[in-house]
Amino acid sequence: MSDKKNYTKIVWCIVLFLMIISIIFLSVFQRKDYASENNHQKTVELYFNNTTTSKMRAEERTIYGDTRKELIEAVIKELKNGSKKEGNVSVIPQDLAVLHIDIEDDIAIIDLSETYYNLTAGSEIMCRCSIVWSVTSLDFIDYVHITVDGQALKKTSGDPIGLMSRENVMLNPIVSPESKRYEIVTLYFTNESGTKLVAEEREIEVSQNQPREKSVIEQLIAGPKEKGNFITIPADAKIRDATTTEDGICYVNVSNDFMTKITNGSVNEQIAVYSIVNSLVSLYNVEKVQFLIEGEKMEDAGGHLDYSKPFVAMEIGV
Repeated sequence: MSDKKNYTKIVWCIVLFLMIISIIFLSVFQRKDYASENNHQKTVELYFNNTTTSKMRAEERTIYGDTRKELIEAVIKELKNGSKKEGNVSVIPQDLAVLHIDIEDDIAIIDLSETYYNLTAGSEIMCRCSIVWSVTSLDFIDYVHITVDGQALKKTSGDPIGLMSRENVMLNPIVSPESKRYEIVTLYFTNESGTKLVAEEREIEVSQNQPREKSVIEQLIAGPKEKGNFITIPADAKIRDATTTEDGICYVNVSNDFMTKITNGSVNEQIAVYSIVNSLVSLYNVEKVQFLIEGEKMEDAGGHLDYSKPFVAMEIGV
C-alpha cells in the first residue's frame, strides 16, 4: 500500500512538473509573440538642414516604438537630437515640446508647446517642413496636422492651415553660412517723379549671419546714395527672410503689413515691387521672385499686381 502511495506521489509530481514547464513555455512564447507584434522597428527619413547645400536633406535612421504614437514621438525626438552627418543641422528648437499626439486614420495630429510662436517666420517654415516630411516617411502617415497648445495653426487670412503633406509643404532651403565678404550689387530705386526705375551700383557686406538676398532688400529700404535717386520701399517695411532655391526662385517672406505699406505708400506699387524684383534678379543665382506673407503664398494682396506667381525682372518707365 505504501509503495502504491509513493508511486502515486511520483506520478503527480511529474504531472505537476510538466504543467509548470508548459506554463513557463507558453508564457515566454506569448511574451515573445507580443513583443514581436508591438515592439516595432522602422527605418525612416529624417530631414535636416544641410549648411553646405542650403537644402533640407534626408537622413535614414532606425527608430523603435511599441505603438504608432510612440513611433511618431521617436521621429520628433530624433529630429531634436540632431543629425549624425557632418553639415546637417536640426531645425527643431530644443525647447519646443510635444504636448500630445493623436492618430486618425493616416493623419498625425501633433500638438506643440507655445514656444513654437518664438520662431521667426523663416525658422517656422523650416520647422514645419522638417516635421511633416519626417513624420510622413512613416508608412502609416500621409498627413500631419499641427496645433499649438490645442489651437490650429492659421494663415495670415485667419483660415486654418489644415492638413499638411509632401504635396503642399515645400522643402524650403536656408542659405548656408559663408565667410564675410563684400560684393558689388545693382539696386533699383526710382527717379524724382517716381515714374521709372534707375540702377545704382553699391558695394555691400555679405555676412554668414543672413542671406545676401535679404541684405540686398535691406539696402533698398535704407535708400539711395546717389543724387537724383529716390527710395522705393517704406523705411518701416519688414522683411522676414529672403532665400533662393536651386531652381532660381527667390522667396521673399514679408510681414503682415508689408503689402499695405507698399500699396498705400508714396511710390507707385509697380515701381516699389519691381525695385525689389529687379535688384534680386541682378544676382547671379536669382531668376524669379516669389513673395510670401508670413510664409504663405499671397492669393489676394489687395494691390493691382498678381502676387500668387513669381515675378521676373521688367524695365519700368524706360
